[in-house]
Amino acid sequence: MWLRIILLKIINKILIGIREIIRPIRGFAFAIIVFGTSIFGNYIVTLFLPMITIFGMHREWRSLMDRAITFWMLIPLFFLHFIFRVKVKAIGDEIRLDEPSILILNHRTRLDWFYFWLVLWRMNPWLMTRNRIALKELLRHAPGAGFGMQGLLYVFLKRDFEIDSARMARAVDYYADMGQPYQILMFPEGTDKTAHTSAQSDRYADREGLPRLKHLLYPRTAGFVHLVQKMRQRNYLTSVYDVTVAYPCKEIVQNEAEMLFRGKLSSQVHYAIRRFDQNELPKMDEELHEWLLKIWADKEGRLNDFYNESSSTRRHLLQPGNGSTLNRIWIKDNWKQLGVKIFGFCFWCSVVPVWLFHLGFLPFVQIGFIFLLLNYLFIYSIYGGLDEMILSQWEKFKRRKIEKALKNIENGENLVNPHYQQPLYFTLYFPSIFFLKNRLLQGGVY
Repeated sequence: MWLRIILLKIINKILIGIREIIRPIRGFAFAIIVFGTSIFGNYIVTLFLPMITIFGMHREWRSLMDRAITFWMLIPLFFLHFIFRVKVKAIGDEIRLDEPSILILNHRTRLDWFYFWLVLWRMNPWLMTRNRIALKELLRHAPGAGFGMQGLLYVFLKRDFEIDSARMARAVDYYADMGQPYQILMFPEGTDKTAHTSAQSDRYADREGLPRLKHLLYPRTAGFVHLVQKMRQRNYLTSVYDVTVAYPCKEIVQNEAEMLFRGKLSSQVHYAIRRFDQNELPKMDEELHEWLLKIWADKEGRLNDFYNESSSTRRHLLQPGNGSTLNRIWIKDNWKQLGVKIFGFCFWCSVVPVWLFHLGFLPFVQIGFIFLLLNYLFIYSIYGGLDEMILSQWEKFKRRKIEKALKNIENGENLVNPHYQQPLYFTLYFPSIFFLKNRLLQGGVY
């Protein structure tokens, strides 16, 4: 009997040792595969850039790229599910595909948004094509994947309100002009929760006479208020989703470095989602500020209850009692979602080696790769990034349409004639001809 116990202990130690050896390999494999496949993905993106730079097919390009880049995202989704074995559970209100909305999420780790992809995929895979994230500027320059994030028009923030507010406004204008209902995920806290940021939050609470938060940081409300009001201005806000994240696992992985160099991720992640119609939100800036603080106070209470509960009885992050019913819980993918994940991973991991093999001797593949490098050089030297190029090209296109419409009016075109095809963009911006003229004369873009 005692010999059996000793053998089991030895086997267990051996298995733990093997697991510790394999873990860094997982992170290394993730980095190599994501980088290699993203470079090929960038090559595909650049092949279709003439659609916006030459042919002015902005909406068609946007729809195509949303799908193409999301198809590449099956790589990290596969790793999260099958390699890192992250278990994600979501409870509450389903995010609606057809609504332009804001998702506000507490920022416990720097990977909260990454795990949330599993929730979106599980709810409705098409949500992945509509998801936009406000992230720190550093991720814009991530090798390979950063180019794809720029292609999706993520909002990259520098934690300077003057700069960030302009970037958010410009992005919202673009999203609204594309006619697609995007969901913008943002972190009102502005940074992830660490000992340093918690101390900063505590000092703010003491200064403002507010209670200290144990599980959260106090939100920086200015960015949220600005985004809400800008989207309202464009009639592009239907709802706001309050998303709360909690980590019931013993070891919480804080950042990307632990994932890449140690091959570790948090094993369990829970989300609770609550939907608010935009009409439920206050209209004035100061009232929006107070509304967000109340949401955060409610989050703190629920997280406190969650973490104080025994791990043996803790099932999920409870939804607040705001009168809504808890009608959905998302725990597992269905067989179609699993199949698409596996197919996508196999596709990218097979097509990239074939592409690299033919790169050595096929002239047209070599020309395509040179085209990619020249595009990199042109985009970063002239515009500073793909996102800036996309926005600049759209704004120029829109300005030309408006100028053409104004010229038609000045030349006596009959807008009432049913056979006259009134330009779409002029129809959208018709309310004041004189306002348009003044904006154009000032070099602005409406």
